[in-house]
Amino acid sequence: MRTLVVDDETVSSMVLCSALQSMNYEVDTAGNGAEAWELFKQNRYQIVIADWMMPEMDGIELCRHIRRSTADQYTYVILLTSKHQKEDRLAGLSAGADDFIVKPFDRSELVARLGVAERILRMEGALREANQQVEQKRRQEIEIGAHIQRALLMARPPEGTRSFEFAAMNLPSSQIDGDFFDFFVHHPDIVDVFVGDAMGKGVPAALVGAGTKSYMLRAMSTLLAEPQRIALPRPVEIVQAVHTGLSRELIHLNSFVTMSYARLDASSMRATFVDCGHTKVIHWSSRQKNATTISGDNFPIGFIATETYQEQDVPFEEGDTFCFYSDGVTEAPSATEGLFGVDRLINLVKDHHHESPSQILYRLREAVRTHTGDLSLEDDFTCVIVRVGVPGERWKEISRTFPSDLEKLAEVRQFIGQAALQCGLDGPNVDQLLIAAHEATTNVMIHAHERRGEAEVTFTIVRVDDGLELNILYHGPEFAPSAVMEPDITAMRESGLGLFIIQQSVDKVEYTVDEATGRNVIRMLKRRR
Repeated sequence: MRTLVVDDETVSSMVLCSALQSMNYEVDTAGNGAEAWELFKQNRYQIVIADWMMPEMDGIELCRHIRRSTADQYTYVILLTSKHQKEDRLAGLSAGADDFIVKPFDRSELVARLGVAERILRMEGALREANQQVEQKRRQEIEIGAHIQRALLMARPPEGTRSFEFAAMNLPSSQIDGDFFDFFVHHPDIVDVFVGDAMGKGVPAALVGAGTKSYMLRAMSTLLAEPQRIALPRPVEIVQAVHTGLSRELIHLNSFVTMSYARLDASSMRATFVDCGHTKVIHWSSRQKNATTISGDNFPIGFIATETYQEQDVPFEEGDTFCFYSDGVTEAPSATEGLFGVDRLINLVKDHHHESPSQILYRLREAVRTHTGDLSLEDDFTCVIVRVGVPGERWKEISRTFPSDLEKLAEVRQFIGQAALQCGLDGPNVDQLLIAAHEATTNVMIHAHERRGEAEVTFTIVRVDDGLELNILYHGPEFAPSAVMEPDITAMRESGLGLFIIQQSVDKVEYTVDEATGRNVIRMLKRRR
């Protein structure tokens, strides 16, 4: 074991080092506490044997420094002392000392004390390993929960409706949450939207959310199959059936689910809402040029077994926008400005109501990120935006050219991010694509164009069946790496790191030349998950 001996008395230090080395300990020495602390920060010794009384920093203060450090392994501290008083021993223990050896030390006592130290360090090592295994299992649980969220809780917005345009996004927080959303397309002019949140965190919340979403489908199927039924089940019938079927189990699990359910009917130009204790829906009225909130008085699903749900009708017109969201949006924290809040969300919808849902959603995501800064989301960011009106043409390919100027990178990211949302990529996959695009574009502007503002970079985005293809076209020196090696992060070298990040962020990347124009092409494929 690596051991540090700290003693300002040269002879005493030499005798102790000789004894330790004869017992096959690897020994370093320091003449005072200050010197020892500098050595400790560099080497993290398993055992420190320090004299109590020393100049500059004594053994007690050194012990306090060691205990305040953030080392990932335990250090066993033995104080050498001639003090015998109970108060002195208590002071040493309070500072974090593990044991004491009286000077001048007896070799047999030293062997015994070190035997205790080794047993404790072995136990600490075993405990640390067990904790690492628990942490690994916790990370696996988070990965499982994230997979449940992606596969079962989030749906792709419908694209075949005549009267509505949709955009949806979920950004996972540091914890797995129970957010979910889905759509029932009954007719090109009639679509149901529901957004919910299961109480709690982790995989249990995700499973409750998945179970609730599954029961929504079952309730809809059961009601549609009823004899003599002609019309669609009303939203309140669907919600009531889900509550009746799930409330007993949810109460037993000490859980509940908040949800907003809405039927948007363009044939009657009315929306029917059922609120289940969820966040208020924001409605931008194109006629009144104002945004209002829609809410109700019902309890969450599974909160009270006898709850009877009510629905409300809201008229709408072409150009109106509805915003459904989870509390992870409005409760996004800021170190200086408090929570993001409903007012900021309403103002954002007001300011950008004329834009497409994917554009509004991208602006919301950026606004929340700016608001939170270095803080992480405490709850999942989930949002669905619906605009009333004939959807824009579903493009197959779009293109835009930017000056080769690093100050244009924000506009580049906005263009790519909005297009990625329209192609059905979810939040995390949009982020990965933006990281890759940012790295590649920066390389082009700095290296191929040498920051020449008169040069240009063209971005072409093509829809593919399972995602999108991003092409970055530019004039300049050709770059075609045969292989991207994993960089040595510990060497702190930038070479290869950007290329490695690109490769890890997208499903496929190619470096080619467009024969028709002679421009270099960086082609990236990003698939939906």
